[in-house]
Amino acid sequence: MGNSWFRKAIWLLFFPFFQVTRPPRLKAITMWDRWVFCNFVSALAYDIGIVWFCGWAGFLYLAMSFLFSVGLHPVGARWIQEHYTYEFDQETMSYYGPINRLALNVGYHNEHHDLPSIPWNNLPKLRALAPEFYDNLKYHSSWTRLLFQFIFDKRYSLFSRVERLAERERDYQPETGIDPMTGLNLSRRRITF
Repeated sequence: MGNSWFRKAIWLLFFPFFQVTRPPRLKAITMWDRWVFCNFVSALAYDIGIVWFCGWAGFLYLAMSFLFSVGLHPVGARWIQEHYTYEFDQETMSYYGPINRLALNVGYHNEHHDLPSIPWNNLPKLRALAPEFYDNLKYHSSWTRLLFQFIFDKRYSLFSRVERLAERERDYQPETGIDPMTGLNLSRRRITF
């Protein structure tokens, strides 16, 4: 794709299709097991139910909502926010903006990865309870600005995706909870809401 704004926009437009075809290309994960099969059957049954009760218009609504949440759309910039950067000192960034209310706080990406079992509605509370972990991290405040920045800024490319090194995962010591790359203490904290 190169670093042309036009090609990056085309890539984002078709990003939903690249995401769907990504798992079979990854060697680090097992593509099919019984749980993936159960998930596939459940999703297929749900889709059949949508067509049965709502008609093809209901199914088209689901398909279009997928495209608007992943592709060339401001809400689709969340994928850029989560996985692409030109500042490699921080693996991922959160988004703190007004669309979080509509997007069920999906922008609280760092918080979600630190404590994935926290419900979506409590992620802002987690950030407020632990400012020493989150206030010094870089973040985005506009998905629309990030979308245009990704497309037009030459510092962003399709190779701006941060990938963890095997050494980093090997060096992480769960008994201390210290991440060797960031120096943050990632050990579990007891947090009540």
